[in-house]
This record gives sequence, structure tokens and C-alpha cells, in this order.
Amino acid sequence: MLLEKTQPKTFELLYQEDVEKGMIVLYKDESGFRHAFFSNKKEYWNTSGNAELNPKDGFTWGMTNDPNIPILTFAGLITDDEIQNVMVRQNTLNQQAKIISTEQGRYWFTYFDYLEEAPGQPDPLKIEALSGDGEIVWKDDIYDGNLYRGKTKK
Repeated sequence: MLLEKTQPKTFELLYQEDVEKGMIVLYKDESGFRHAFFSNKKEYWNTSGNAELNPKDGFTWGMTNDPNIPILTFAGLITDDEIQNVMVRQNTLNQQAKIISTEQGRYWFTYFDYLEEAPGQPDPLKIEALSGDGEIVWKDDIYDGNLYRGKTKK
């Protein structure tokens, strides 16, 4: 795969899946967990920043957002067994992430065609990790006017 040739020597492919407009790849390297999206239309790789491989709160996330690529991707690592579902929410769009279990661990990803703009409003993006009964276990966003990132209960 071309992505492996352009990445550091410690590249380890965790998962890949063809999606409507390209391919999503989950991998790790010396900087941590990462994901990438290959655009079929542009024949271009868009890689995320790194996320922790051993998150203290049991959950991580990263995103890609490149104006040259037709979709916005989100992905992360789940080490908290209580987390059974991941939701990425915008003002009017909600997307349930796909969770993948591999020999190397549990990972999640989802994507949108665009990021909603909310002029004059706080960032509309919310990342929520949910238990099997729908309770929010981990979250990242502005809640009640304050930024909150992490476990919701100890």
C-alpha cells in the first residue's frame, strides 16, 4: 500500500475499509494511533494527527479536515470496556461511529461530507462515548458554556 511507503518505519496497519468516496485506514506508528483517508477522486492521502495509544480515560479521537478532500473523518481508540457506542454530533447531523475489534484492540471511525458552520455560536461538534445503556461515559465539547473533555464519571 502506498501509505505504508510514505510513513515511518514503525507503521502498523490496524484496519482498512473501502467507503463510498475512498478508503479509511487505521494504523499506529511511533507517534501513536492515527488514521488516514484516501480520496478516490483526488488520489490523495489525508492523515490525522496522533492520538494516545494508552489513553488514561479509555478513549481517544482525532480528525482529518482538508479542504482538498471531499469528506471529514473521525477515528479513535477505545480501551474502556464500558464504552459500547460512539456518537459524533454537529448542529443538525448526528453520526454513529463504526466500532471495530481487532487483535490489537478496539477502534472506531465515522465520517461526514462536511463540517457544519455555526456563525456566532460555540463549536457545534460533540464527541460522545456511550455505555451499552446509552449513558455518556466520555465526552468532548462545550457543555453549559464550558469546555469539557474526559470521563463523565470516575
